[in-house]
Amino acid sequence: MKVGLRFTVACGVLVAFAAGCTCMQKPWGYGALGGGVVGAVGGGIATGAASNNTGAFDIGNDNEDKALAVATGAVGGALLGALIGHCLWDQSAAAPPPPPPAPAAAPVVQKKIVLRGVNFDFDKATIRADAAPILREAANLLKENGHLKVSVEGHTDAKGSDDYNLRLSMRRAAAVKAFLVKEGVAEGRLTTRGLGESQPVASNDTEDGRAQNRRVELKVQE
Repeated sequence: MKVGLRFTVACGVLVAFAAGCTCMQKPWGYGALGGGVVGAVGGGIATGAASNNTGAFDIGNDNEDKALAVATGAVGGALLGALIGHCLWDQSAAAPPPPPPAPAAAPVVQKKIVLRGVNFDFDKATIRADAAPILREAANLLKENGHLKVSVEGHTDAKGSDDYNLRLSMRRAAAVKAFLVKEGVAEGRLTTRGLGESQPVASNDTEDGRAQNRRVELKVQE
Protein backbone atom coordinates (compact mmCIF):
# COMPACT_ATOMS: atom_id res chain seq x y z
CA MET A 1 0.00 0.00 0.00
CA LYS A 2 1.36 3.40 -0.94
CA VAL A 3 2.31 5.98 1.67
CA GLY A 4 -0.56 8.37 0.87
CA LEU A 5 -3.17 5.66 1.14
CA ARG A 6 -1.62 4.34 4.32
CA PHE A 7 -1.69 7.79 5.88
CA THR A 8 -5.31 8.39 4.90
CA VAL A 9 -6.44 5.00 6.25
CA ALA A 10 -4.47 5.52 9.46
CA CYS A 11 -6.10 8.90 9.99
CA GLY A 12 -9.51 7.38 9.41
CA VAL A 13 -8.88 4.63 11.96
CA LEU A 14 -7.62 7.10 14.55
CA VAL A 15 -10.59 9.40 13.96
CA ALA A 16 -13.01 6.53 14.43
CA PHE A 17 -11.22 5.46 17.62
CA ALA A 18 -11.18 8.98 19.03
CA ALA A 19 -14.87 9.43 18.24
CA GLY A 20 -15.65 6.71 20.76
CA CYS A 21 -13.46 8.16 23.51
CA THR A 22 -14.88 9.88 26.54
CA CYS A 23 -13.00 13.02 25.56
CA MET A 24 -15.57 13.54 22.80
CA GLN A 25 -18.04 14.47 25.53
CA LYS A 26 -16.05 17.62 26.28
CA PRO A 27 -16.95 20.91 24.60
CA TRP A 28 -14.78 21.78 21.59
CA GLY A 29 -12.50 24.76 22.11
CA TYR A 30 -9.10 26.26 21.41
CA GLY A 31 -7.31 22.97 22.04
CA ALA A 32 -9.03 21.41 19.03
CA LEU A 33 -8.47 24.51 16.93
CA GLY A 34 -4.75 24.70 17.70
CA GLY A 35 -4.31 20.96 17.21
CA GLY A 36 -6.09 21.14 13.85
CA VAL A 37 -3.80 23.91 12.58
CA VAL A 38 -0.64 22.13 13.71
CA GLY A 39 -1.90 18.82 12.31
CA ALA A 40 -2.77 20.36 8.94
CA VAL A 41 0.69 21.91 8.58
CA GLY A 42 2.49 18.81 9.77
CA GLY A 43 0.37 16.46 7.68
CA GLY A 44 0.84 18.53 4.53
CA ILE A 45 4.60 18.69 4.99
CA ALA A 46 4.90 14.99 5.80
CA THR A 47 2.85 13.76 2.87
CA GLY A 48 4.45 16.25 0.50
CA ALA A 49 7.86 14.90 1.43
CA ALA A 50 6.62 11.33 1.14
CA SER A 51 5.28 12.04 -2.32
CA ASN A 52 8.65 13.33 -3.47
CA ASN A 53 10.49 10.31 -2.10
CA THR A 54 8.14 7.42 -2.84
CA GLY A 55 5.71 8.39 -5.58
CA ALA A 56 2.85 7.51 -3.29
CA PHE A 57 0.45 9.87 -5.10
CA ASP A 58 1.07 8.92 -8.72
CA ILE A 59 -1.70 10.60 -10.72
CA GLY A 60 0.19 12.57 -13.32
CA ASN A 61 3.03 15.02 -13.27
CA ASP A 62 5.08 15.81 -10.19
CA ASN A 63 3.26 19.05 -9.34
CA GLU A 64 -0.12 17.36 -9.38
CA ASP A 65 1.21 14.48 -7.27
CA LYS A 66 2.64 16.86 -4.73
CA ALA A 67 -0.51 19.01 -4.59
CA LEU A 68 -2.69 15.96 -3.91
CA ALA A 69 -0.24 14.71 -1.30
CA VAL A 70 -0.19 18.03 0.52
CA ALA A 71 -4.00 18.39 0.41
CA THR A 72 -4.59 14.85 1.65
CA GLY A 73 -2.03 15.18 4.39
CA ALA A 74 -3.37 18.56 5.47
CA VAL A 75 -6.94 17.26 5.76
CA GLY A 76 -5.97 14.09 7.57
CA GLY A 77 -3.51 15.93 9.80
CA ALA A 78 -6.08 18.61 10.62
CA LEU A 79 -8.64 15.99 11.67
CA LEU A 80 -6.16 14.03 13.70
CA GLY A 81 -4.58 17.12 15.25
CA ALA A 82 -7.96 18.57 16.17
CA LEU A 83 -8.96 15.36 17.93
CA ILE A 84 -5.65 15.09 19.77
CA GLY A 85 -5.73 18.76 20.78
CA HIS A 86 -9.33 18.41 21.88
CA CYS A 87 -8.62 15.37 24.04
CA LEU A 88 -5.44 16.84 25.56
CA TRP A 89 -6.22 20.49 26.12
CA ASP A 90 -9.93 21.28 25.93
CA GLN A 91 -11.44 21.43 29.38
CA SER A 92 -14.28 19.21 30.42
CA ALA A 93 -17.58 20.96 30.84
CA ALA A 94 -18.03 21.86 34.46
CA ALA A 95 -20.82 19.88 36.00
CA PRO A 96 -23.63 22.13 37.22
CA PRO A 97 -23.56 22.57 40.98
CA PRO A 98 -26.04 20.40 42.81
CA PRO A 99 -29.20 22.19 43.87
CA PRO A 100 -29.15 23.45 47.43
CA PRO A 101 -30.80 21.11 49.89
CA ALA A 102 -34.42 21.83 50.54
CA PRO A 103 -34.92 23.68 53.79
CA ALA A 104 -36.16 21.52 56.58
CA ALA A 105 -39.86 21.82 57.07
CA ALA A 106 -40.71 23.87 60.10
CA PRO A 107 -42.46 21.84 62.76
CA VAL A 108 -46.17 22.37 62.72
CA VAL A 109 -47.33 23.89 65.96
CA GLN A 110 -51.00 24.04 66.66
CA LYS A 111 -51.58 27.52 68.03
CA LYS A 112 -55.03 26.84 69.38
CA ILE A 113 -56.69 23.61 70.44
CA VAL A 114 -60.41 24.17 70.65
CA LEU A 115 -62.06 21.62 72.87
CA ARG A 116 -65.20 21.35 70.78
CA GLY A 117 -67.81 19.48 72.70
CA VAL A 118 -66.21 20.48 76.02
CA ASN A 119 -68.96 22.82 77.01
CA PHE A 120 -70.61 23.58 80.31
CA ASP A 121 -74.11 23.68 81.64
CA PHE A 122 -75.57 27.08 82.34
CA ASP A 123 -73.94 28.68 85.38
CA LYS A 124 -71.80 25.57 86.00
CA ALA A 125 -68.06 24.90 86.04
CA THR A 126 -68.14 21.12 86.46
CA ILE A 127 -66.82 18.78 83.78
CA ARG A 128 -69.69 16.91 82.14
CA ALA A 129 -69.44 13.17 81.46
CA ASP A 130 -69.56 13.67 77.69
CA ALA A 131 -66.52 16.00 77.89
CA ALA A 132 -64.19 13.53 79.62
CA PRO A 133 -63.14 11.58 76.45
CA ILE A 134 -62.35 14.82 74.65
CA LEU A 135 -60.26 16.08 77.55
CA ARG A 136 -58.37 12.79 77.74
CA GLU A 137 -57.57 13.10 74.03
CA ALA A 138 -56.30 16.66 74.63
CA ALA A 139 -54.18 15.41 77.54
CA ASN A 140 -52.60 12.73 75.32
CA LEU A 141 -51.85 15.34 72.66
CA LEU A 142 -50.13 17.55 75.21
CA LYS A 143 -48.11 14.66 76.62
CA GLU A 144 -46.91 13.77 73.12
CA ASN A 145 -45.77 17.39 72.67
CA GLY A 146 -44.08 17.87 76.01
CA HIS A 147 -42.32 21.10 74.97
CA LEU A 148 -45.57 23.03 74.63
CA LYS A 149 -46.87 25.37 77.30
CA VAL A 150 -50.57 26.05 77.16
CA SER A 151 -52.99 28.71 78.32
CA VAL A 152 -56.31 27.23 79.43
CA GLU A 153 -58.91 29.87 78.62
CA GLY A 154 -62.48 29.81 79.92
CA HIS A 155 -65.50 31.53 78.32
CA THR A 156 -69.16 32.13 79.13
CA ASP A 157 -72.33 33.21 77.38
CA ALA A 158 -73.68 36.73 77.76
CA LYS A 159 -76.20 36.06 80.50
CA GLY A 160 -75.27 37.56 83.85
CA SER A 161 -73.03 40.46 84.79
CA ASP A 162 -69.57 40.94 83.36
CA ASP A 163 -67.90 40.43 86.73
CA TYR A 164 -69.82 37.27 87.46
CA ASN A 165 -69.10 35.80 84.04
CA LEU A 166 -65.41 36.61 84.41
CA ARG A 167 -65.24 34.65 87.67
CA LEU A 168 -67.29 31.81 86.17
CA SER A 169 -64.96 31.57 83.19
CA MET A 170 -61.99 31.34 85.54
CA ARG A 171 -63.63 28.47 87.42
CA ARG A 172 -64.22 26.63 84.14
CA ALA A 173 -60.57 27.08 83.10
CA ALA A 174 -59.44 25.84 86.52
CA ALA A 175 -61.68 22.75 86.23
CA VAL A 176 -60.16 21.83 82.84
CA LYS A 177 -56.64 22.39 84.13
CA ALA A 178 -57.28 20.12 87.10
CA PHE A 179 -58.59 17.40 84.79
CA LEU A 180 -55.53 17.62 82.51
CA VAL A 181 -53.15 17.49 85.46
CA LYS A 182 -54.97 14.41 86.75
CA GLU A 183 -54.43 12.83 83.31
CA GLY A 184 -50.66 13.34 83.55
CA VAL A 185 -49.99 16.79 82.04
CA ALA A 186 -47.39 18.67 84.09
CA GLU A 187 -49.08 21.47 86.05
CA GLY A 188 -46.23 23.86 85.31
CA ARG A 189 -47.10 23.73 81.60
CA LEU A 190 -50.63 25.02 82.16
CA THR A 191 -51.80 28.50 83.02
CA THR A 192 -55.45 29.56 83.40
CA ARG A 193 -57.23 32.62 82.15
CA GLY A 194 -60.85 33.74 82.34
CA LEU A 195 -62.26 35.81 79.49
CA GLY A 196 -65.89 35.92 80.51
CA GLU A 197 -68.30 36.74 77.68
CA SER A 198 -65.81 38.89 75.72
CA GLN A 199 -65.00 36.40 72.94
CA PRO A 200 -68.15 34.63 71.75
CA VAL A 201 -67.95 32.12 68.91
CA ALA A 202 -71.68 32.13 68.24
CA SER A 203 -74.66 34.38 68.75
CA ASN A 204 -75.83 34.88 72.29
CA ASP A 205 -79.35 35.43 71.01
CA THR A 206 -80.09 31.68 70.74
CA GLU A 207 -79.82 28.84 73.22
CA ASP A 208 -77.60 26.87 70.85
CA GLY A 209 -75.28 29.84 70.39
CA ARG A 210 -75.05 30.44 74.14
CA ALA A 211 -74.23 26.74 74.67
CA GLN A 212 -71.34 27.02 72.22
CA ASN A 213 -70.01 30.07 74.05
CA ARG A 214 -69.87 28.21 77.38
CA ARG A 215 -66.54 26.61 76.53
CA VAL A 216 -62.81 26.25 77.24
CA GLU A 217 -59.98 26.63 74.72
CA LEU A 218 -56.33 25.64 74.96
CA LYS A 219 -53.90 28.07 73.33
CA VAL A 220 -50.20 27.37 72.78
CA GLN A 221 -48.14 30.13 74.35
CA GLU A 222 -45.43 31.82 72.25
